[in-house]
Amino acid sequence: MNKKIGFIDESGNKSIHFEKEGVTTFFVVSAVIIEENLVSEIREKFQQIASKFTFAPEVKSNAKAFRDIGDRLKFLQAISELDFRIYSVIVDKRKIFEESGLQFQNSFYKYTNGLLDRELYDYYPFLELISDQHGTEDFMSGFIDYVDKHHRQTDLFKGPSFSFRDSKDEPLIQLADFIAGSVARCYEPSKIDSRNNEILDILHKHILHLREWPEVPLKFFGNIDNEDEQYNQELVDFIFYRINEFFTSNQESQSPEIKNQLVCLNYLIYRFKKNPFSYAYSDEILDRINIREINVTKRVLNKEIITRLRDSKILITSSTSGYKIACCKADITRFYNNYSSKIVPMIETIGKVDTVIKNATSGNLSLLEDGEFKLLRELIETTNSR
Repeated sequence: MNKKIGFIDESGNKSIHFEKEGVTTFFVVSAVIIEENLVSEIREKFQQIASKFTFAPEVKSNAKAFRDIGDRLKFLQAISELDFRIYSVIVDKRKIFEESGLQFQNSFYKYTNGLLDRELYDYYPFLELISDQHGTEDFMSGFIDYVDKHHRQTDLFKGPSFSFRDSKDEPLIQLADFIAGSVARCYEPSKIDSRNNEILDILHKHILHLREWPEVPLKFFGNIDNEDEQYNQELVDFIFYRINEFFTSNQESQSPEIKNQLVCLNYLIYRFKKNPFSYAYSDEILDRINIREINVTKRVLNKEIITRLRDSKILITSSTSGYKIACCKADITRFYNNYSSKIVPMIETIGKVDTVIKNATSGNLSLLEDGEFKLLRELIETTNSR
């Protein structure tokens, strides 16, 4: 496998005193993953782009140059042409404090470390992580300890590699800082802007997953009208209950097949939160799965990934537009129509073939009269009587 380098930085702080000015309600840690052989090229291109937007020696997401959402979007649009991937963990500190009753720092680090370990390495078994030596040292030290204790060593995976660098000397840590800060703007109440959704639109092709914790209630990146009769909350609640059960049952699995299913499901969840009514094309899902360098095909995606998730009662619908998590009656209708458009012609074809065979053999050969094909015969009769 080709080695990947992950540059990590954070946005937010660990304080739970939300009433104080400057204390964030969300903590975001983002990993920007780059092919090792492309690191030098992307570093140089990032510096060239940055020089057109700021004269500061270091790119910082909270810099004055990017406070205006228009300026931020222009910079994001420029760097979106670079070849990198994004994996982010977003922690709502209010819910940790309210629901867990645990000391914030302990619960926060423990769970966030676990999410990074389980999921980031699901995507990239061979990964070197480089973090800013200022600000994230406590977090990254906790992550290193977590991985040492929990990550299963295998013949293929000999252990993660970590290092710390000063962000002033490593432009790609500055890139991670800007991504983390931009993702945070989609969550932080004090930074909400009507154009914030454009951030995710620009970064869409780079995003592997935006992992939120806690994930209940489900948070959408855009506005959903719960009174819209198209959107069935009862259906969505059931499906995400099944999704949570699937994650809980399989999060420690080392099975390659299960990992493929988890990567696929993560992407469908992200797409659902971005727009619950839109479909993800097969190529988009395969692009995320195949970064693990396993060459999953569209046939395997349908037969061994989507079907297995459906077997777990996770309702993933499909149409000519792709796949999505169901959210309304129309999704189910399209799903049924999609299958009936394939199944009904097949049944009709078998009926026609049986008629030809009977005519050719003067009625001496008709397999549909056999007991083993009783159900098929009844389906053909039903189809013909429509």
